[in-house]
Amino acid sequence: MKEWSKHIIRWLIVVLLQVLLIDRLQIWGVCHPQVYILCLIMFPIQLPRWADMLIGAGVGLVMDIYGNCLGTHMCACIALMYARRLLIERFVSEPERISGEIYSRTISWVVMLELTAILTALHHTILILLSAWSLQHLGYTLAAIVLSSLLTILLIIGYDKIHSIS
Repeated sequence: MKEWSKHIIRWLIVVLLQVLLIDRLQIWGVCHPQVYILCLIMFPIQLPRWADMLIGAGVGLVMDIYGNCLGTHMCACIALMYARRLLIERFVSEPERISGEIYSRTISWVVMLELTAILTALHHTILILLSAWSLQHLGYTLAAIVLSSLLTILLIIGYDKIHSIS
């Protein structure tokens, strides 16, 4: 139970931080980091695939409700959780999977960075393309994907480094 309470408390804190602070920031008018996905990326590995999908849908639904969106976060979160399982099977060795967690102290730092970068880029690409629903302003859309992904990756890796110290 203690393990689950840790993840739930982290999720609540990150969602509140996202909704109350980060979503209100205007960074160059293009950059919209989505740090709440760190809870999905760092979720325990041992869950069955259906639980991963259900958790992704639930987190996405909560973010859609707070963001007044029409399923964009839900779609992006489900895709992230689906890809997460495939990437963990591909990049994380069997002995590293035994720890059950995705942190740089339990898996290789390079693997942690690769997982975070790929999953964040996938999530942001889906989210921003669904939000834009048009390729009319392709330059703006691509800038939003790249800048938002980079800032989110930096924030997630920063959280991981702080978490690894404590």
